[in-house]
Amino acid sequence: MNQTLGRRAALHAAAAGTALALLLAGCAGPKPRALPPVFYPPPPETPRVQFLLSLNTSADAAGERGFFERFVFTSESERTAEPLLRPYGMAFHNRKLYVCDSGARRIVVFDFRRRRFSALGSRGQIRVALPVNIFIAPDGEKYVTDPERGQIVVYDADDYPVRALNGPGGMKPCDVHWRNGELFVTDLKSNSIKVLDPRTGQLLREFGKRGEQPGQFVQPTNLAFGPKGRLFVCDTFNARVQELDPDGTPRGAIGSLGTAMGLMVRPKGIALDREGRLYEADAATDSVQLYDPQGRLLLVIGGPGEGPGDLSLPAKVIISYEGVEPFQRYAAPGFKLEYLIFVTSHLGPNKVAIYGFGRGAGPDPSAPLAPPTPERAAASHPAR
Repeated sequence: MNQTLGRRAALHAAAAGTALALLLAGCAGPKPRALPPVFYPPPPETPRVQFLLSLNTSADAAGERGFFERFVFTSESERTAEPLLRPYGMAFHNRKLYVCDSGARRIVVFDFRRRRFSALGSRGQIRVALPVNIFIAPDGEKYVTDPERGQIVVYDADDYPVRALNGPGGMKPCDVHWRNGELFVTDLKSNSIKVLDPRTGQLLREFGKRGEQPGQFVQPTNLAFGPKGRLFVCDTFNARVQELDPDGTPRGAIGSLGTAMGLMVRPKGIALDREGRLYEADAATDSVQLYDPQGRLLLVIGGPGEGPGDLSLPAKVIISYEGVEPFQRYAAPGFKLEYLIFVTSHLGPNKVAIYGFGRGAGPDPSAPLAPPTPERAAASHPAR
């Protein structure tokens, strides 16, 4: 046990040193030695995902206190570190990472273009009480779910609140997604999916109710759309992710209750890449599971602990194909990033863990991502 903790601590320190070395590359003086990166799957298999760095405060990256304050970010309000307390939802847009810090009851912004840290503005009576999830529409409007207010607070492209949407009969919104001029909202109060007009909040349609049958939910938390336009809903207490048409017609499900390979315990955040692969953040196993479009487990990312890449009560996972270039500096030599994976954790030292999906390193960089053997999947998927 002590050896394991010691190894994780050494890896954590190594990741911080590697990030610092990469950022200072080209400066005078000798370059610090870069230690082995954290890959999934681990060597000797061909890696597909690398842990890059983590964000924990306004002045912290990859576990090194004061890193962002001294080298990357400056706070608009003060020079002291402002910690993330209990981050949940995220959105990455125009090289800005918006994080709903439900513990601090605010939305913070890591601006990678301007190298600044700030909080979303508020004015008048439109103030978030408990921000949980955020989605950014193509026009830059931001939709924030606030279950304490029972509303969706809308911010404009300049990050100012402009209106609040109330669901008919009251609701407890958890997640929101804008698609084709409609808002899809998971409602914890009614265990349903509400589809609203994004301008007025008018109910356009609703589907689902409490239950275990296809198209029914018990605490639908997060949602996402796949590349073919299908809606995926994280049916948390049924330990599955359901796939539906936008009108609510059930099309299948991935997962069932259990801690073995390919099973789920407390699924929370979900995201899909352009190939239709599903990422599922499980709060009970402290991991993110990656499934192919047929529902077969491909890869397990993270795991319980406090080392680089480890997770603790993960709540949200998002994917971005935009803004990859600034993060390439954190990748191992020869590992070319294709897209970014952001994962929030309620606890632990990696409040926002940033990974990169890519290829180019390992024994066979052209090898396809295939389902793991049962032995490796079980070993990399520990239960809490």
